[in-house]
Amino acid sequence: RNVILDWSGTLVDDLPAVWKATNHVLTQAGRPSLTLEQFRAEFCLPFTIFYDKYTPHIPLPQLESWFHSRFRAVQSSVVALPHARAFLEFCRQHQVRTFLLSTVAKEHFAVQEKTTGFGGFLDQPYTGVWDKRKKIHEILADHKLRAEETLFIGDMEHDIETAKHGGIHSCAVLTGYNTLDQLRRPQPDLIVEH
Repeated sequence: RNVILDWSGTLVDDLPAVWKATNHVLTQAGRPSLTLEQFRAEFCLPFTIFYDKYTPHIPLPQLESWFHSRFRAVQSSVVALPHARAFLEFCRQHQVRTFLLSTVAKEHFAVQEKTTGFGGFLDQPYTGVWDKRKKIHEILADHKLRAEETLFIGDMEHDIETAKHGGIHSCAVLTGYNTLDQLRRPQPDLIVEH
């Protein structure tokens, strides 16, 4: 009856833009750039873990400034993933409530939801959430969502860990950041291609 969705890599393909913005951050910090394969293998949520590993000498506000300035310049490449609209339409037709739980910055979400037109399909977006595990119980309580009737769909290990932390069902989708091997580790209830 309730679906909580991740945004990046689940509903939209922003991987190229995030990878470019991250490499900009690494370059500014005097670190070597990562190939896309390296980035997918290393990037994790909460993203502070990733930056603590690669740029521990740079304060987080500076990292965010570099990232967001570059992301603004490349986010025009962000597009809806195949089948995402059809899935959201299916949920609306069957009166399945849909919520968004994402790390995407509010300003970037505002641009991307306008481009994709997905905002109207979401009962409520929760954006700018660094650690989704700290927000999941609040969402369930605020909307009186029963755990056994709720599914979280995401493309990263952190999404599956968040679902388990919230005591809800989990579905990993292979359209985003983590590979099949990475997504098998937290043992989601279901893994789907898209």
